[in-house]
Amino acid sequence: MDSKQIEQFIQNLTYWQKINLMMSYYMTTSSFNREDCYDQALENVSKDDEVIYAFEKMINL
Repeated sequence: MDSKQIEQFIQNLTYWQKINLMMSYYMTTSSFNREDCYDQALENVSKDDEVIYAFEKMINL
């Protein structure tokens, strides 16, 4: 996927899909517990740059 396709994909996600994506990213890349990952996801879900970054990292896992 190129960056334009990734941006379009992220824009098409619902709020809850973005939360799940962010939680998955934090749970796989940190030692936080589930509640901390949820808090982080809530904090960053509205920042599309953060969501795009997390998505790109999840693709590359």
